[in-house]
Amino acid sequence: MRLEDKQNYRGWLACILEGRFLTVYITPELGGRMMQIELGGYPFFFNNEALHGAVPTSKRAGQWLNYGGEKIWPAPQGWGLPDHWPGPPDPVLDGGPYDVLAQGSASGKRYIRMRSQADPYTGLQIEKAIELSEHRSGVSVQATFHNTSAVVRRWSIWPVLQLSTPDAVKGTSIVSCPMAPDSQFSEGYKVMHGLVNNPQFGRDGHNNLLVSYEYIVGKVGLDSRANWVAYTDILSGYVLVATFNYEENAVYPEGTSVQIWTQGSGQVYSRNEVRHFPHDPLDNPPYLEIELLSPLFTLAPGESASFAYQISCCKVPRHHHVIRKTAFSVAVSSLRISMENGDLRIRGKYGVFSEGTLKIGYKADSAPEVFTPIADLEVSPLQPVEVDVYLHEAEMPWGSGVIVQLNLYMEGIFKETIDQHTYVIT
Repeated sequence: MRLEDKQNYRGWLACILEGRFLTVYITPELGGRMMQIELGGYPFFFNNEALHGAVPTSKRAGQWLNYGGEKIWPAPQGWGLPDHWPGPPDPVLDGGPYDVLAQGSASGKRYIRMRSQADPYTGLQIEKAIELSEHRSGVSVQATFHNTSAVVRRWSIWPVLQLSTPDAVKGTSIVSCPMAPDSQFSEGYKVMHGLVNNPQFGRDGHNNLLVSYEYIVGKVGLDSRANWVAYTDILSGYVLVATFNYEENAVYPEGTSVQIWTQGSGQVYSRNEVRHFPHDPLDNPPYLEIELLSPLFTLAPGESASFAYQISCCKVPRHHHVIRKTAFSVAVSSLRISMENGDLRIRGKYGVFSEGTLKIGYKADSAPEVFTPIADLEVSPLQPVEVDVYLHEAEMPWGSGVIVQLNLYMEGIFKETIDQHTYVIT
């Protein structure tokens, strides 16, 4: 893994964090953005082609230069109220330069730490630390708000990830996020912008909100407490998952811990007026956003607050979306067990965030402490994981219940059971 300072990335000067699985391009001069994350050469983030190489200038003062990538904003957003952020544009926090405070390597990670200028409107100065893991296909980010003003401020830390929607083909870019079983919203989510009956917004059979991108402008928010939200390009099988820690009993902007924006054609009410978005992919390029929100922090002068989140990437079998996440994996199809021609067939579809061995086996009621192996699969974030193995009739513990398990090992050390299913063999 190497860190190379200020190389050219699409006309911008970028710091590059390169690891075993991921390559991360960071542009300190453009609001401290993580401009791109690539897994095996696949780019996840939207980058605005019209702005490649563009930088803020006095001629563009007052314009929002929507470069793409990932950035940190303050929430709540609004216009006409002093405790709301009226951006973008924002010449300091969104488009201003960040100073690089430190960069290097330690404990199997590469890192960079940056800091914005102090913003007089919000009273904030943002510090951002990014770490790239050597052993996992993951990036960790910690964003810190410092109150540099002389008065008390109340803000939420608001990471915004702009994701590419390749070809803008209907229904091929999907975001999934678990809805709270006892959500304050009647549908488990609320429409915040655009059509109330937006056809992009729905649910799957696993109590997940589904946003199936169709180039229609809109926004949805939810009070998810499951700590993850996933993007899947179902044509290629590439997956990006953002994870965070939900705080019970905390106050969140508009009651939402996750918001999802879809850029496209249509109308929304924003900035105190109805705004029209044309059906023109050149002038109005397609993308969608995964937005995380921290609780609202009350900061006295000189106080600080932080919010940590992680981005993990992998490949899954094509034409499926993420339905569940564990620490080291995602599932796009739960473990299925069936009897076929006297043999027990075991199937499931997954993606993993580290290299390792997936040990497939079972524990029988008659010997619950004994794991009986059936097959081993070598797995990697760069390859989809498709389990399809048989336990043959002669090997079965007849008349017993079994718990079939998929156990992940890294360098011979057990990490977790990524899925399991109980079945009675009769």
